[in-house]
Formats: sequence, structure tokens, C-alpha cells
Amino acid sequence: MKIKSLHTVVFIFSMVFLNLLKVDPAMAFQQADSSVTTTDTLQNVGFMPDSLISLRVDSLLNARFSQLDSLAQELKSEAGSGESDTTKFSTESEKAIAELENVISWPKVVLIILFFIITYYFTSFLSKILDNFSERISKYRLKIKRMVPIARVVIWTIAIYIAIAGIIQPPYATIITVMASVGIAVGLAAQDVLKNLFGGIMLILDRPFQVGDKIQFMEHYGEVQQIGLRSSRIVTPGDSVVTIPNGELIRTAVSNANTGALDCLVITNIYLPAECPIEEVKQIAYKAVVSSKYVYMKKPISIMTENEMHHRRFVLKLKVKAYVLDIRYEFPFQSDVTELILTELRERNILKDETFGVVKK
Repeated sequence: MKIKSLHTVVFIFSMVFLNLLKVDPAMAFQQADSSVTTTDTLQNVGFMPDSLISLRVDSLLNARFSQLDSLAQELKSEAGSGESDTTKFSTESEKAIAELENVISWPKVVLIILFFIITYYFTSFLSKILDNFSERISKYRLKIKRMVPIARVVIWTIAIYIAIAGIIQPPYATIITVMASVGIAVGLAAQDVLKNLFGGIMLILDRPFQVGDKIQFMEHYGEVQQIGLRSSRIVTPGDSVVTIPNGELIRTAVSNANTGALDCLVITNIYLPAECPIEEVKQIAYKAVVSSKYVYMKKPISIMTENEMHHRRFVLKLKVKAYVLDIRYEFPFQSDVTELILTELRERNILKDETFGVVKK
């Protein structure tokens, strides 16, 4: 009776141990060896030897331990592959950093900075030489001045190419990678700069106006002094320099007075009393135009009159159209013609009223 109770306790302990190992007892008994048949027979009569129970427990433990060993080996192999990938990635990173340090080193950076400084001063020096040379030869002044922006773009393009291909000498893959990264960064962070840059290139290629032209941009009117990659400059009649971004010049309408020609049409408006003799006044105006030293006689001269209302009085608007030899003679010509006309009208005693005025383009 004691032996049977002991067997029962051992059997219950083995069943609890199997449940802790998450093993189905029925499956365990089915996977046992040929002695399982005898064990089942003895179990039916309520008797189970200790050796058979130990054998079952040992077989189940060995199976579980073998599964654990295989799982541990799989985890170890995965950890080894992960370590190998990490080692490979770190090796590639160190190699890329070494290549980058080899491509862009401190001596190369200093050399590039010095090279760009020399290029900047060389470009400025060349621009001043061309400007001074153009002032001495007035006939070809505009043609020489228009060479300055093109020369500036060509010089900087060659300088950048020399800096990349001659000094840095990066591999082809590095160039592609850097260009892609820089393109994304610049496209997101410097949209206005790129817009002005492409605007400057379009101004140089399309030529809606050129250096030396007189243009009207919004409320600004003056001579184009410089067309740069980022902005353009015009000099107003008051000798003020106005800097305009190229993106604005591309997007906004611009009026060009001479369109690349050295000569330019100048309109001079003079307001006279309505009772003035029109024919005599037109003859005086024509003589005043041809007497001016700034007029370009190869172009036509036009004298027209209009009747307008000013301060509840009718006045005669005398509009004188003539071309000047150089675009820079626009305002001296207006002043010269106005003085000649008014002086002649006063000498002939045609002007008896103070209601006349001057000049407006």
C-alpha cells in the first residue's frame, strides 16, 4: 500500500513537471519507446515502476533540452550575423569618412578659398578695365559693357570647374552623391536665391535689356549699370543706385527706352498758353532741336501739339520728339531744347503769361 502511494505521488509530481514544461502528457507517452506499452498496461492496474517513470522524465527533459539547445544556436547565429552586419556597416562608414577626409582636407580647403579670392579680384579688375575702356571709346561703349556679365559668368564657371576637377578631384560616385544632397538642401532652403540666380541667367540669355539701356521698372527709371547673377543695378537720374533682384525683373514688366541702341528717343513736353500761334511755335521748336549739340540728325524729328485742361484753363502742350546721340544725353537734351524754345518765345513776345511749364518725359 505504501509502495502504491509512493508511485502515485511520483506520478502526480511528474505530471506537474510536464505541465510546467508545457508538454502534452499524451503526446509524451505516444513518443516514448516500446516500453510505453508495458507502462500503459501497468498503469491500468494501478502499478508503475519507478524506473519507467524516471525513463519518461529523462526522455522528455532530453527532448526539451535539445529544443532549447537548437533555439540557442539559432539565436547565436542570428546575433553573429547581426554583429557581422554591424561590423560591415561600421567598416563602410569608416571607409567613407576616410575617403571624404582624403577628398576634402584642410590644405585643399585653404587652397580653394585662396583660389576663389584670386578669382573674385581678377573678375573685378577685368570689369573695371572693360568699363574704363568703354568710356574712352563712346562708339562701342555699350558693346564693351555688355561683355562684362558674360565674362563674369564664364570666369566663375571655369573657376568652379578647376576647383572641383583640379583641386578636390573627387570620385564620380562622390560627385553624384554630393550633387544630389546639395540639390535637395538648396532646393528646400534657398528657393529665393535659386530664383534670382536662374533669373540672372535668363536675363543674360534672353536679353530683355542690356547694360547701358534705359529701363523703367515700376517706379524706378535709369540706366542699367550691372547685370549680376543675383541682382541687377540701375542708376537713376538723381545718381542713386537701385539694386533689383533678378527674379523680380523676370516676373515684372520692364520698359526699355533704347533696346540696345546707343541712340535713344527723347520726348520733351512744354506747356504754353492756348492763344499761342501754333505754326510759329512749331517752327521755333524745330529750330531749337536742330540747334542742340546732343541731337542725332539721322533719326526723324517730330513736333506735335495737344490741347489740355489745367487748373480750369486750356493750355497748349508742345510735344517735341527727337533722338539723342547717346542715351546719356537724354536729360541734357531736354534742358537744352526747353531753354532754347522758351528764350525764343520770350524774345518774340509770344509768352505773356506765366502759365507755361517745363519738361517731363
